[in-house]
Amino acid sequence: MSSRPVSSIAGLCLVGLLLASSVQAQALPQMPPGPVAGVVDLQATAQAEVTPDLAVMTLAVERSGAEPASLTSQISKSLEAALQQARAVSGVEASSGAISTQPRWKTVNNQSQRDGWTVRAGLVLKSHDFAALGKIAGQLAQQGFMIESNGFEVSKALRDREETALIDSAIAGFKAKASTAARALGYSGYTLRTMQIEPVQGQLPQPRPMMMRAAAPMAAEEAPAVPLVTGRTPLQITVQGSVQLTR
Repeated sequence: MSSRPVSSIAGLCLVGLLLASSVQAQALPQMPPGPVAGVVDLQATAQAEVTPDLAVMTLAVERSGAEPASLTSQISKSLEAALQQARAVSGVEASSGAISTQPRWKTVNNQSQRDGWTVRAGLVLKSHDFAALGKIAGQLAQQGFMIESNGFEVSKALRDREETALIDSAIAGFKAKASTAARALGYSGYTLRTMQIEPVQGQLPQPRPMMMRAAAPMAAEEAPAVPLVTGRTPLQITVQGSVQLTR
């Protein structure tokens, strides 16, 4: 009976051991990486109070009657005239709002019956000049428009300026915290690992209902202006990330 060479038997044993080690390695569960030494997560916030610089007013005009087509025509003419009048005022931006047609109902013998239609159209006015906006709104109120609400916005230009200053302030706070953490833990300094700048957060004053209906007609120059006054609103930005402390 023949026998295998010793070298062949040794090679087969080596292959078997390698295969067994590979299977055992695959069977072992993957361990999550341990925490990196000297890494600190930080967060810094900067806040400022600003005065909204854009006033917004919502007005509406409506007509009621039997024929919706005729009412729509009347409303369209009134709205177009108001748009031209408002746009003629320097610094005032005017745009049309939603137009709706709704049936009117009355009760006869305990039953609802249609009693005509109501057509309504909106008008939105915006301006950085609060006095000019209040004046044209007062004039339109004398011409049959109802003043429904007023509110305020932070314009994009003002928001961009404030955002730049807030980012600088928040990053300065982040760096100060990183330096403090390094000294407190016995390190000489740090390097930045990650950083995220969150969008600017702010709570603007909510639009205030006014529901001011037209008074007796009078000359445009005599119409009382609508007073527009706003307070300050906070804007906030947050910077968060991590640093690697260094010896």
